[in-house]
Amino acid sequence: MTTGFAVIALLLFHELFGWFGAALGWYLFTLMAMMGFMNGLRWCQWLMAAMFALITAAGFYFISRIFPGLAPAPSPLVPHSLLPIWVGLSNLTYGVICLLMLVSTKVRRAGRVSFTLW
Repeated sequence: MTTGFAVIALLLFHELFGWFGAALGWYLFTLMAMMGFMNGLRWCQWLMAAMFALITAAGFYFISRIFPGLAPAPSPLVPHSLLPIWVGLSNLTYGVICLLMLVSTKVRRAGRVSFTLW
């Protein structure tokens, strides 16, 4: 969930406000799914895996279709050249998280016992 917050902040710093809004909506929806998973709802595990797969696909779409034609903002807080690096790393992270949500027995067991994060 920390990675999601970092992605949202970086999109804001790059002044990509449309993508920032979409990522913020995705993050809030994922938080709701996390709450359901923490309360032992099994289907929320699958929903979270689908959400992480969706954000990974959106990242690949961004890198392959949007970024090549993107004009850098006049004075962004983060250099434009770092955009593909951190988007690629976050895609890798979200892809691994998706796989863990689908196949990890520890994650499945944590959902059964209604764990808490705070």
